Amino acid sequence: MNNRLISLLRFGAIIVFSLFALSVSDCHAQEQGYVYNVTRYGAIGDGKTLDTPAITRAIEAASKNGGGTVFFPAGTYVTGTFELLSNVTLRLGDGSVLEGSRDTSQYKLKSYFKLRAYKSGQSGEGLRAGIIVANHANNIAIVGHGTIQGNGMYFMNPKTPHYGGDFVKSMTWQGEAFLSPKFGDSDGPIKPWMPWADRPGALIILAQSENVLVKDITIKDSPNWTVNIEDCKNVEVRGINILNSPLIPNNDGINIMAKNARISDCNIWTADDGIAANECDNLTVTNCVISSRSSAIRFDGGRYCTFDNLIFRDTNRGIGVYDSARYVLFSNIIMQTHQFTGDWWGKAEPIYVVVRLEQPFNGRTLIKDIRFTNITANAEDGIIIYGTRDNVIKNITLDHIRLKIKGGVHSDAVGGNFDLRGLGANPALSLFKHDIPGIYAQYVDGLHIDDLKLEWADSLPPYFSNGIYCEHFKDIRIDGFSGRQAQLHGSKATITLEHGEDVSIMNSSAPKGTGTFLYLKDVKDRRQFLGNDLRDARRPSEPSRAGFMVMSGNLLTHMVSNTSRHPK
Repeated sequence: MNNRLISLLRFGAIIVFSLFALSVSDCHAQEQGYVYNVTRYGAIGDGKTLDTPAITRAIEAASKNGGGTVFFPAGTYVTGTFELLSNVTLRLGDGSVLEGSRDTSQYKLKSYFKLRAYKSGQSGEGLRAGIIVANHANNIAIVGHGTIQGNGMYFMNPKTPHYGGDFVKSMTWQGEAFLSPKFGDSDGPIKPWMPWADRPGALIILAQSENVLVKDITIKDSPNWTVNIEDCKNVEVRGINILNSPLIPNNDGINIMAKNARISDCNIWTADDGIAANECDNLTVTNCVISSRSSAIRFDGGRYCTFDNLIFRDTNRGIGVYDSARYVLFSNIIMQTHQFTGDWWGKAEPIYVVVRLEQPFNGRTLIKDIRFTNITANAEDGIIIYGTRDNVIKNITLDHIRLKIKGGVHSDAVGGNFDLRGLGANPALSLFKHDIPGIYAQYVDGLHIDDLKLEWADSLPPYFSNGIYCEHFKDIRIDGFSGRQAQLHGSKATITLEHGEDVSIMNSSAPKGTGTFLYLKDVKDRRQFLGNDLRDARRPSEPSRAGFMVMSGNLLTHMVSNTSRHPK
């Protein structure tokens, strides 16, 4: 080897060593100034030692120096409640686990952090907090590819079913057999072995804070709400996995009350609501997969929000809009809904829009301007839109909906009921026997159904009835509907409209097996009946002279006139 080559190799080695040394030096300097490794503050991470004090010391050190990253290297850190402070990021390194203590005394009362009580501020069920709490903190984050383990099943008694006591059995389709053990109880929910309010609270509570980020972490087995974001601004939740037991009540995936928030790219498998949005402004939810034994999406108040590109699997209720909502869009969603045994709210409704039931009119519409578009649902129940005389729902659009309904293995146990619990009614009015149409609507002003294809399975429980049933309404537009009544050649009409005004039905078709396509009772202002193909319907309408102002282009055999104009 010549001297020149040897010199070049030596020079190269010096350069590589210098770069390596510089890199190590820079990392060390960065860690000293901005990264606070919890092991340097006394954390052991052996899965046995309580590391809460060491974690707290690391966070306080970062906060004292103006902020930084508190880092958890690989290990299992047993902890109770600790507080996340402003300008601090928690980074869970690969192989790191934050494991909730099994000692309930390690979970501080929410009052210690001056969090608002449940129902007044939605800071979670019970009296205690969970693992991480931030209150009035700005520029905070929880990131990394580590895991938060809540030990939820440890606090539960799997042999004791939980019943809410919020219904009257005799009012149901099953009567006294409703939720009978003879149907099985393997679906939960189950009770904690301790007092209900004393179990650990929401694993992560981020309250009244700005500039919040939760990214990439995995959260398992929460004993209560999982991630609770309360009254925050500028929030991003991205790429997290929530893997909860399907048996534990109240272990919601993400509860959020925020302005200017984004939730995306998350997998959420839980027993209670997947994502529960409460009084949100400017919330977007995209690219998530959710499974729940309550609502996959629960929207409980807010405006200017969108939910797009979502998948719901093995879910009790798909989309639930409760109490109040304005200017909300649900789009590009594929869902599969099931009925479960056990005292879960919901009966496999793919879309459920319900106002507070016994609230007097306060001068404003509580639910209005909601659009559901491009939704495919394989369901074991129908769509419910349920207003009241005092709280009429306004401007609901169902656009490009593909709905297939079948019976389920638990139809005999829980099916054939309207489940309106949680909306302020007395128990006798909260859960009751009712025929199940493909779409049921009452007290609605402005229901537009465009391009709806409704299919029924061949063998159905007897409580399934009409294709569409609406009563006490104004302004119904049905354009591009294809479907029939539930039971093949059954006595129920495909579309039943009662006690309303302003109706148009256009470009719709009746498949083979349709009995009466349209039944009208006490309906005024019958406007248009245009371009409908009802050749396979046994009867196009009852009464036979439907009396629409404009009737044209219909394909049918039994109507006396197809091109006539009638007075209003």
